[in-house]
Amino acid sequence: YDLADVRTAVRFNVKNVILTNPGERIMIPDFGVGIKRALFENFTIDLLQSMQDRINEQLSFYVPYIDILELVIEPTGEQSIHIKLKYEIEFAEIVDFIEIDISNI
Repeated sequence: YDLADVRTAVRFNVKNVILTNPGERIMIPDFGVGIKRALFENFTIDLLQSMQDRINEQLSFYVPYIDILELVIEPTGEQSIHIKLKYEIEFAEIVDFIEIDISNI
């Protein structure tokens, strides 16, 4: 397998899980983190922890071939979030990271 293709496919899968709302994917109603829903709530420690738990849970179920090495979720303003995720693709021995900015603006 081509490592560049593996890296690209895994990035797509990770982003897809994080950005999809539960119920949005046909036949898989529990799929997705629903991170955009959090933009309409007050950013508290509990909310940030809940988002982190949901991301960990969803990725371990739907992208089980990665190990999460670091996950940071930061509010970057009113109704905006920055996510930094560092992970290892186990079978390919690749360490990669993505950053996602989510905003309601």
